[in-house]
Amino acid sequence: MSETPKNTLQYRVDGPEDAPVLVVGPSLGTTWHMWDRQIPELAGAWRVLRFDLPGHGGAPAEPAHSVAELGDRLVATLDGLGIQRFGYAGCSIGGAIGADLALRHPHRLASLALVASSPRFGTADEYRQRGVIVRTNGMDPMARSAPERWFTAAYASAQPAIVEWAVQMVRTTDPACYIAACEALAAFDIRADLARIAVPTLALVGAEDRVTGPGEARTLVAGIPGAGLAVVPGASHLAPVEQPAAVTDLLVRHFSTAWQETPPRFPTPAAPGPAASPEPSAPFPAPGALATPAPSAAFPAPGPLATPAPSAAFPAPGPLATPAPSAGPAPMATPAPFATTPGPMATPAPLASPGPIAPQAPAGPLAAEPPAETAAPTPAETEEPAAPAGRPDGYEAGMRIRRDVLGDAQVDAEAAPADASFGAAFDELTTRHAWGEVWSREGLDRRTRVAVALAALASGGHLDDLAAHTRAALRAGLTPAEIEEVLLQTGVYCGIPAASAALRVAGAVVREETSPRG
Repeated sequence: MSETPKNTLQYRVDGPEDAPVLVVGPSLGTTWHMWDRQIPELAGAWRVLRFDLPGHGGAPAEPAHSVAELGDRLVATLDGLGIQRFGYAGCSIGGAIGADLALRHPHRLASLALVASSPRFGTADEYRQRGVIVRTNGMDPMARSAPERWFTAAYASAQPAIVEWAVQMVRTTDPACYIAACEALAAFDIRADLARIAVPTLALVGAEDRVTGPGEARTLVAGIPGAGLAVVPGASHLAPVEQPAAVTDLLVRHFSTAWQETPPRFPTPAAPGPAASPEPSAPFPAPGALATPAPSAAFPAPGPLATPAPSAAFPAPGPLATPAPSAGPAPMATPAPFATTPGPMATPAPLASPGPIAPQAPAGPLAAEPPAETAAPTPAETEEPAAPAGRPDGYEAGMRIRRDVLGDAQVDAEAAPADASFGAAFDELTTRHAWGEVWSREGLDRRTRVAVALAALASGGHLDDLAAHTRAALRAGLTPAEIEEVLLQTGVYCGIPAASAALRVAGAVVREETSPRG
């Protein structure tokens, strides 16, 4: 089996060869198997393509450091398969990818479902802290805490096999790719852009989700024109696993009734270059409790492409009780197929339809706004722009770097006294000159600048700032051992007492920051 090209994603396809394509994206730390319970029914009407994040489920460990980069890799994968238009459902970071596609590639999306998603995931500090813990301790802390984040207590108690499956799924994730995904979520914020999403959208969330709960879903619905909301009782973050029948029914209803046949009139981006056609890598072994559909035949691509068969290597957990079937919903019209290159593919056995669920009002097609006309720039407009009113040149860039290095909590604490005006000028000066002009220079990388700052602060005895910059060093990727080496080297040239005091302060910060959260 050939390797997945670097700029694409590992994937699997199920469903009829001539059906519309529905792409489903996973949550951070999971694999495409989180959607196993949805596939039998979804694949009855759609050609379902599932993908793995880099380093997840045995996918190549090629870290992607932004949601946009993950979206670009997915687009390259679909381009290589000849897929131009598709529906999309994604969970958590998978939902972020879908929202990014709706903003940057609206002509490609026919419909969108954002599952357990948010326009901004927690705080940047929170996700960068995860990266520090994984860099220091490996994936085990994330694996052990996953069931608490993903499932309700009642479900975790009743389904120990699924809990163990979740733990093993996270534990086998590549740490560097997980850290990169955390960085991607830390930087993701589309709250100001929600009104530009002009794709029929459903926000679906578990009622007991403590990661991206109903509040975040309502923010999506309030910002996206015409979006619908579905709250699933008895479900936490991985609602598709915990309440498979309810989630399946809601997705079927949404994509059957809110499928935009004609792309909105957005400016068409430049055509991408030719992409190599990827072949799927071996799938992450599914737990015995999660039934895996029969592997399909060759996917239509430039040249035959083998779909991987499920592996039996993963230790199968005990049997999982499947919800009893009930009367299915009323027959729904199947979306009209669009052109794909056909190839033989086996259709999975149908799954008993879940019981009816009160449908949400579907989001209808939205009228797209024509692109605004842009006047030719005048000579004055082509000159270097003046500084923003009330802010010196370089301030905004400096503030972005300052927050990226030190974290929002630290910067907010530092800026609080300046908010009362006394000290505001000094805070603005350091932000502009130190952060906006020196830290932004390309002569040294971020890790080197952090190390130099540690040495300088230690030699000067500035222990309060040293603590903040020790946290910054961990966020920038320095290990505790590397921080210790920096301070040892400082002691040789700047004095043992200074290094001794610095080691005590830095050691306390390292212990606090690298200890797994309860």
